[in-house]
Amino acid sequence: MAAIYATSAFAEQLGISKASLQNYITLLEEHGYEVRRNSRMHRQFTEQDLDLLRAFLTLYKQQGLKLKEAAQTVTDPTFKPSEMAQYAIVPATPQISQFEDLSNSMQLLATHVYGIEQQNMQLLTLIEEQRTQNELLIDQNHTLKQQLSGMMQHILDQANEPNAAQMRQLDRVEQQNSAIMSVLNKLNVSQLDAPPPAPKEDSSNTQAKGLFGKFFK
Repeated sequence: MAAIYATSAFAEQLGISKASLQNYITLLEEHGYEVRRNSRMHRQFTEQDLDLLRAFLTLYKQQGLKLKEAAQTVTDPTFKPSEMAQYAIVPATPQISQFEDLSNSMQLLATHVYGIEQQNMQLLTLIEEQRTQNELLIDQNHTLKQQLSGMMQHILDQANEPNAAQMRQLDRVEQQNSAIMSVLNKLNVSQLDAPPPAPKEDSSNTQAKGLFGKFFK
């Protein structure tokens, strides 16, 4: 069964402090390296991790590479930790280890600060792009309002002006009114030209005229 190391035991195998190991692993994980974890998300190191960390420390402490350069080297898919096996790692004294921890922490802090600065620059760029987009949206909204206002005015103008069908209907009504007025005028003229009716004679006057006629005849 393959050996599994907890963080403290793994640091002892490498001859470094637990804090230094935490810094190294964090840096390696930032470069894509993955360490096995249990159900509680605690790291569990294997012999393969031990070989890679030994190679990493060899490159950093004995070959003079910077932490970032060493991390990039050992996390490269083509890198083989066995090629570094001939270099032995000399455990550091407590004093040297303390200074190394401080130096490593400062380097990691500088790396993190640089990463934060890059993120801030990206955020500022996104904010500027968003501001530009907002200005474009405001201009487009203003243009759309003007276009909508013009369309509404055009619709109102068309509603106030009669169309061709309405004009034809009005012409027909006017023709009908003219025909009706013509008929009425003709009726009035025929009534004016007719002779007045003869007046009715009173029957009593007729009888009186008859008696006087007989008397004076």
